[in-house]
Amino acid sequence: MEQDIRRKRSLLLACAAVIIATLAVLYTLGSVLLPLGLSLVVAYVLLPVARLMEGWMPWRRGRPGLSRGIAIAVIYLAGLGILAGVLVLVVPPTVEQSRQFAEEFPGLFSSARDTVEGWLAQYSAQVPMEVKDRVEEALSDAGSLVGDAAWNVVSQTWSTVSGSFALILGLSTAPVLVFYLMKDSRVIRESLYAPFPPELQAYLKELLNIAERAFGGYIRGQLVLGLVVGAVVTVGLLLLGVPFAFVLGIVAGATELIPVIGPWIGGIAGVLVTLATAPHLVPWVILLYLGVQLLENALLVPRIQGDSLNLHPVALILVIVVASNYFGIWGVILGPPLVAMLKDMAVWFVREWNRPAKSPDSDVKSEDDEETQAESAGPEDI
Repeated sequence: MEQDIRRKRSLLLACAAVIIATLAVLYTLGSVLLPLGLSLVVAYVLLPVARLMEGWMPWRRGRPGLSRGIAIAVIYLAGLGILAGVLVLVVPPTVEQSRQFAEEFPGLFSSARDTVEGWLAQYSAQVPMEVKDRVEEALSDAGSLVGDAAWNVVSQTWSTVSGSFALILGLSTAPVLVFYLMKDSRVIRESLYAPFPPELQAYLKELLNIAERAFGGYIRGQLVLGLVVGAVVTVGLLLLGVPFAFVLGIVAGATELIPVIGPWIGGIAGVLVTLATAPHLVPWVILLYLGVQLLENALLVPRIQGDSLNLHPVALILVIVVASNYFGIWGVILGPPLVAMLKDMAVWFVREWNRPAKSPDSDVKSEDDEETQAESAGPEDI
């Protein structure tokens, strides 16, 4: 009985520690902690690659620190090569198209409205006047709303970046932070457990594993999906001859970070720009976005994401709406995985709370098994 009470008390303390830490991070997330947050995400994404490369090295067991350092160095060199290629091949046309897009943005929705009005005039006999008025009003409102939203995002982003020396300094040190977060990941994790008693450490490790599966797997998967979708959309639009292909590809990749509704936002943006610049290509652009969506849902998402969130689409949309209202863009991106993580933790908590206490003999046996496994296991990473 006493052992069961002690176990449940440790369980409550572990869950409370995780919840308090999560709320503290959300409360203090700002321009100062943004570089650290980005460094954590980058390190978390690249850490499996470093583990894989480290496993190929024959001297891994004897010199684990050296193996991890070499693996990180190879990743950095490969990253610099990819970055150089992007700077040479992708950045110049993207910057030029972004400048041109910003200059022509006020007239794009006017062109789209004129195109739709022309189509309506062509079929005016079949389309009631009330429908035409509503379509024109909707296009006008959409143009003003999107224009105001885009200007607010750009102005707020620029004021934040230009007005925060700590942010600029932090971003410049991000590569160093990523290096040490990857190199000393085991030491960092063990230092987080050290202040807590042994029975509490076991629960904290299990909770951290749940967070890794729900939150980390989702972030890694969304980044990969964003890169793949952005590249496919860019290439497809270039082949079709659609203007601003690089800008629309970046929009398609960035909106992949938003679950459920993100791909539709990117697709609508592409169709609207095509409607304003090359109306004859609209059917082909729609087919392109639908094809990318089918490819993503049928092939990419099951292989990359799996069941990392395991939330119903209706629940996802509600989470996005509520989180965006309180935390803005951070809520849109981080809200769904955080809710999925807390849901999995709640399920685990209920299961552990209702689990009967182990007998002393089973505790001794489990400790012997853990010692045997620890002796046979190699110096594996977290």
